[in-house]
Amino acid sequence: MNVQDEVEEFQPSNAAEWFLVLRDDPDDVSLRARFEVWLKEKPERQREWAQISHTMSVLRRVEPTQDMASPVVLKYRATVVRRRVVASLSLAAAAVVAGVIWGPDALLRLRADHVTGWAETRTIALADGSQIIMAPESAIDTDDTKGQREVRLLKGEALFTVMHDPAHPFRVIAGHFTITDVGTVFDVKAGGGGTEAVAVREGRVSIVNAGSHDAPVLLDAGQAFQMKAGKGMTGAVVPQEVGLWAQGFYVAHSQPVSEVVGTLSHYMRGTVLVRGHGLGAEKVSGLYKLSNARSALQTLADGQNARVWNVTPWLTILNR
Repeated sequence: MNVQDEVEEFQPSNAAEWFLVLRDDPDDVSLRARFEVWLKEKPERQREWAQISHTMSVLRRVEPTQDMASPVVLKYRATVVRRRVVASLSLAAAAVVAGVIWGPDALLRLRADHVTGWAETRTIALADGSQIIMAPESAIDTDDTKGQREVRLLKGEALFTVMHDPAHPFRVIAGHFTITDVGTVFDVKAGGGGTEAVAVREGRVSIVNAGSHDAPVLLDAGQAFQMKAGKGMTGAVVPQEVGLWAQGFYVAHSQPVSEVVGTLSHYMRGTVLVRGHGLGAEKVSGLYKLSNARSALQTLADGQNARVWNVTPWLTILNR
């Protein structure tokens, strides 16, 4: 079999693979012709292609070097038996990735006393006997000077077990929230877009919202408060499930797929995206093991009749 026959035999199996191969060899007329045939064979392939093209165009300014060495690209290159000089391009792509991914975090690290990476949790023991367990991709700044007991949750999520001291209140600041303990165990999440959340496992907390003139919100064990898009909501939670992530598990109760995937993504390398009409808004329930987040994502996908595309080591797509 000659090289041309090998090239003709090579056939990517899905839209993501076609995207990578076509980008690797945009001038191959024969490859483009076979792609057009594949694309027109089934209507769903055109939808898949539109979705992957949109996703990759959004990420076009961030091209990890692993993307250039994905298995499907390597296989294609082997069939055409050629080599490309990519050292300089790979170096430039790595620089772009470093700037985009680590740039904002570099500033965060200057403000924070403690920072966790992906899939990393950390336990911080404070001098007063209180304890903080940080979730992955989180950052905190602590202040225990002059009798102060104050923690700023700059990013992510943390579980606080506080030693009560009426003379020296323990405060957590997250976004517009100032949470003051009354001897308790509570979880605080600082999200983007003005979203903060507090849930109490034991005891009671008082929440003051600096963005409003409302009276402080008091939460007892089994209660949670969330501020989203400027609106505060109080609801009930199972106390034993508050901060369950610190034990390696995540429980979803009729939550949007996008929210569950967002949590799992903190335990997976790279970016995880949800694509497909209405998929992100669909509600799911379940218990997910965070120590094997990829398996948990696959379980979620199976339940929603979706598929997981491991496009590169740095990009995973949940698609339907």
